[in-house]
Amino acid sequence: MSHSCYNKLWVETQGNIKDMLTYEMPLEPPKPEKDRKIAFQQLATMYVKYIKIYKNLELCYDQIVQPQKRQLLRHVLDATIGRILELKNEMVNLEFAEFHYFDDILADYKLTPYDIELPIPKYFLLERKKILKVREGLLDSILTKLGIKVLDKVKRHDSVDL
Repeated sequence: MSHSCYNKLWVETQGNIKDMLTYEMPLEPPKPEKDRKIAFQQLATMYVKYIKIYKNLELCYDQIVQPQKRQLLRHVLDATIGRILELKNEMVNLEFAEFHYFDDILADYKLTPYDIELPIPKYFLLERKKILKVREGLLDSILTKLGIKVLDKVKRHDSVDL
């Protein structure tokens, strides 16, 4: 996909975020919902929508190369992850369960369970690799100073050739 495609996805995602903000903060505050099932449905719907927004943002962040736009995307992505965690916490407090069923919401939005699966953001993994390499180098230097031989590292193969 080209840069223009990811820019269009970014613009579309901005519109989705704006829609969610207007839904969450209307001009006149709504009355608190007394029915637990309806309150849970509202939270679960927002949760699913934020997951869709998160996936689009993560894809844009991974593919867009402009540094200023990546920095902005990173802030929005972190804020979206924070909002997803807040909604999950509210659902757990409301239902007293860690696992929730979103079957009706998935059917309404024509989604599959895979569509609401939360992957680890790629930038978390890349940042973690750098930290682990630094720690590994530090550990190797400490061991060589102490006179302990560092064993040869075993190569790992992620895939098997048949």
